[in-house]
Amino acid sequence: MVLPAWWQVVTPHKDIREKSFTEAVFAADLGDVLSATAPEEYRDPRLFFAKTYLTAGLKNLARNVLERLTSGRGDPVIQLQTPFGGGKTHSLITLYHLVKFFSEINHIEQVKELTMGGGFTGVRVAAFVGTSADPVKGKTPWGEIAYQLGFYEVVRDHDVRRVAPGKERIKEIFQKSGPALILIDELLEYIVKANRVEKVERITQGQTLAFLQELSESVAASEKTALVLTLPASILEHYDEEAEKALAQLQKVSGRVESIYVPVEGMEVYEVIRKRLFEDPGDQKVHRLVAEEYLKLYQGLGTEVPGEVRETAFREKVERAYPFHPEFIDVLYERWGSYPTFQRTRGVLRLLAQVVGDLYERKVTAPLIQSALVNLSSLPIRREFVKHIGNEYDSVINSDVTGKAVRIDQEIGSEYEKYGIARGLATAVFLYSFSGAQRRGVTLPWLRVALLREGVPSTIVGDAVNKLEESLWYFHAEKHVYSFKNQPNLNKVITDREETIEESQIREALSENLAKLTKEGSFEVYPWPREASGVPDNRRLKLVVFDPALKEGMPETKAFAKELLEKAGATFRIYRNVVFALAVDQDAYAGLKGKLRRYLALRDIAKDTSLSLAPASREELQAKLKQAEKDIPYQVINAYRHVGWGGNGGVVWRDMGLPPTGEGSLTGRVFRYLKDEKPILSSITPKLILEKGMGQDEEEKSIREIYDIFLKTPGFPCLESEEVLLKAAREGAEKGVFGVRIGDRLFFQEPLLNPEPESLVVRPEKAAEEKKSSSGKPEEGGETTTGGTEGRKEKPGPEPEGSPGGKKEKRPRKVVIKASVPWDKLSYIVTGVIKPLKTSGTEPEITIEIKAETPGGFDRTTLDSKVKETLSQLGAKIMQWDEE
Repeated sequence: MVLPAWWQVVTPHKDIREKSFTEAVFAADLGDVLSATAPEEYRDPRLFFAKTYLTAGLKNLARNVLERLTSGRGDPVIQLQTPFGGGKTHSLITLYHLVKFFSEINHIEQVKELTMGGGFTGVRVAAFVGTSADPVKGKTPWGEIAYQLGFYEVVRDHDVRRVAPGKERIKEIFQKSGPALILIDELLEYIVKANRVEKVERITQGQTLAFLQELSESVAASEKTALVLTLPASILEHYDEEAEKALAQLQKVSGRVESIYVPVEGMEVYEVIRKRLFEDPGDQKVHRLVAEEYLKLYQGLGTEVPGEVRETAFREKVERAYPFHPEFIDVLYERWGSYPTFQRTRGVLRLLAQVVGDLYERKVTAPLIQSALVNLSSLPIRREFVKHIGNEYDSVINSDVTGKAVRIDQEIGSEYEKYGIARGLATAVFLYSFSGAQRRGVTLPWLRVALLREGVPSTIVGDAVNKLEESLWYFHAEKHVYSFKNQPNLNKVITDREETIEESQIREALSENLAKLTKEGSFEVYPWPREASGVPDNRRLKLVVFDPALKEGMPETKAFAKELLEKAGATFRIYRNVVFALAVDQDAYAGLKGKLRRYLALRDIAKDTSLSLAPASREELQAKLKQAEKDIPYQVINAYRHVGWGGNGGVVWRDMGLPPTGEGSLTGRVFRYLKDEKPILSSITPKLILEKGMGQDEEEKSIREIYDIFLKTPGFPCLESEEVLLKAAREGAEKGVFGVRIGDRLFFQEPLLNPEPESLVVRPEKAAEEKKSSSGKPEEGGETTTGGTEGRKEKPGPEPEGSPGGKKEKRPRKVVIKASVPWDKLSYIVTGVIKPLKTSGTEPEITIEIKAETPGGFDRTTLDSKVKETLSQLGAKIMQWDEE
C-alpha cells in the first residue's frame, strides 16, 4: 500500500506555507498583549481561541478559575508548570482573554464548553509581567495590579516609596473591586533586573517577596479572587547564583498556599502543535491508516526496534501526533526541551514551523515528518539548534551531516541517494546528541524508528551507520550509543595523518605486499621491471608484475607488454609463450592506494607515543589496524587483476574479475586462471603433439624440440612443464598414436616408462613399418636386422676379424670432434651426433666453443643475465671466457 505524503493530507497555515511568519507569532508574551503590540493571533481573543487547542489541563485550569470567580469555590492561588507548546504564558493569555473579553467570545464552542451554563459574565483582570515592568521608574507589582483593578489610590504612597502595602491594603482593594483575576508572569525577571541596579541593598527583592506572600494569603482569604502565577522550573544560564536564591525564595513563598496545575500533559502536546501549525488537519481516517501501517512495520521488525513502538498503544500515539512522527516530537520535548533557552527564545513551535515550511516547499515524499527528514542545510532551521549548543557545531554539521554523509549517499547511489539514508541517519543522531540533562546519544533500534518509512529497506540501517562510523569526523560510538561531539574522532586523526603519507611510502608498502603474495607458485616473478631486458629468455614460466604506473588499458602499458613478449633486450625473445604480464586495474588501484595510505597512517598513529587517545579510541585504532592488515592482501590481488599473454595478433589481455574471498596468493590465482582459460596447459592429448609439434614432412622429432615449439610459437598454448609432454608421450606410445624412440629401441603400442626430453617422437606410419620389419626373418644376402624389436635396419658392414673370408676391423675407442655448425641447427647435433655416441658408449664429454661478434658491442645484460645465467642453470663449467 502506497501511503499519501503528509502534505497531501494536512494543510499548514498560510504564513507557514509562504514562510512569512515572524518569530513573534510563536513567542507568546502577555506583556505585548496588555500593551496591544502582540501579533493579531494573540491580541484578538476570537482569533486566539480559533488557533488554540484547549488541552484537558488547560480546560481544568480555566474551569477552576471561572468557578473561583463565580462561586468562590476552587483553588485561589495557582502556579503553572508547563512544557513548550501551549505553555505557561499561553495559559495566562487564555485566562486573560477568557475573563476580560468573555462577552465577546462566549458564543465560541470551546468557551461554551468551559462555562457549562455557570452564569459567568466577566470580572476585572489585572496582570503584571516582569519582563515588561521597569523596576526603577515604573510601577511596582502592587502599584500595577491596583492600577489595573481601578484602585491605585489605595497603594499610591506605597508604590511611590516602593514598599509592600501589607495585607490590609490588598484586602481593601479586593473589597472595592469585587471578584478579580490576578495574573503574574516572569516575577523572577523583575527581581533580577532590580538587583542589578540596587546591587547590595536588594530592597526590591525583599519587598517583592513580602508582597507575594501578602498577596497569596489575601487571595486565599478572599471570596471570589484568583491568583495565577508562573515561575521558571529551573534557573536559566544567564542568571547568577543570587537569582537562583531568589527563585528558591519565590517558590517557597508562593508554595505555602498555591496549587500546581499542568496545562499540557502526555499526548496533548501533539494536539497543541497541530492546532498551532495547521489550518486543516485532514482526514482522520488517513491519520489512522498511516498509524496502522507504521505499527505493522515495527511489529514486522521485531527486536530490531524498541518494544515501545511495537505495542498497539503506539498506534494511537502516531495518530495523535500526525503529521509528525511522535519520535520527532519526543526528541525535541525530552532532549532539546531540557535546555532552558530552547523554550525561552522562540521555542519549539518556531522550529517546527521552519521544518514544516521547508518540507512543504520541497514536497519531500514521506507519510510522516521524522527526525531524519529535518533539513540541517537550511540556515534558519540549523540556527534554531545551534544557538543552544554553540556556534562550533556549525562546522560539525557542515563537515559531517551536510558534507560527508551526503557524499556517502551520492557515491553509493541506489536507495542511499534516493532516500538520503546516510544524511538522514546523521541528522537523527545529531538531534539525539544534545540535552540539558545527562541523557545523550541514540541506539541503533531508535535510529531505525527515526529513519524507516515506506520504501526504505530496513536492512540498510546497520550498514549505513557503519559507513558513518568509518567516514565522519565528529561521529562517536560508545557502547553502541551514537552521538556527535565537537571533538574530532579517530577518523579525523587518521585523515590528518593520511595527509602526511608520501607516494614513496605507498609504493614501498605495495612492494612488500607483492613480495609476500608472489613468493610461492609455479612462476619466476619479476616485479616492476623497467626494461624488457630485465626478464631473461629461457624455458621457465615467468610472471612479470608491471609497475602500478602502467595500468591496464594505457598506451604505455600495451607498448611495454608488446616489447616484453617480442624482445629480450637487443635480441628477439625466443620463448615468448612462457611470459605472462600482470597489470593493475585503474579503478581498483585507486581504492588500493587509499587502503594502503590508511594502513600506513594507522600504523604511524599506533607507534606515536606522543599522541593522546582515549582508551576506547586506542582500542578502535588497534581494531582498525588489524582489519587493514587483513584487508590489504585481498585489495592487492584485486587490483592486479589484468593478465596478458602472447597471441597470434599480439598481446591478449583478460580481466580475471573479483578474487574469491580468502584468496591469499597472487601467483596462485593467476596460475589457476591461466590454466582455466588454457593459455597454460597441465595436460595434453598425444594427438596434439602430432598436430602442433611436428611438420607434415617430419617423420620424427625429439620431445625437447616439440616442447620448444609450444614455448616459442605465437598463439600456441604454453605447457606447464616438460613433464606434460613426457606424460603425453608415454600415453601416445602405449596407445599407438605415435612411436617413441629411446636410443636404438622403438616403443609403439606398448608401455613406455621413462621417456627423456631427448627421446624421439616417430610418426605412427613409420613406427608401424619399423615394427613390422623387425618382426620378420633376414633375407639371404640381404640386409641383416639388428637390435631385436627396435626395428632399425643397418647395411652389413665389414666382417669382423676372424670371420670366414673377412679381414680384421679396427674400431676407434675415442672420438674428438671439432666442427663449425650453423646456430639454427644446433638441435640436430643432439639427435644426430650426441645421442648415437652416447648409445654406443658412455656419456660423451662435450665442450663447446662459441665465437660471437657485433659491431655495436654486447650489453652486459645479454652477457651476464642471459648467457652466463643460462650456462649456470645448465650446470655447465665455464673454462674460458674472453672479452675484447
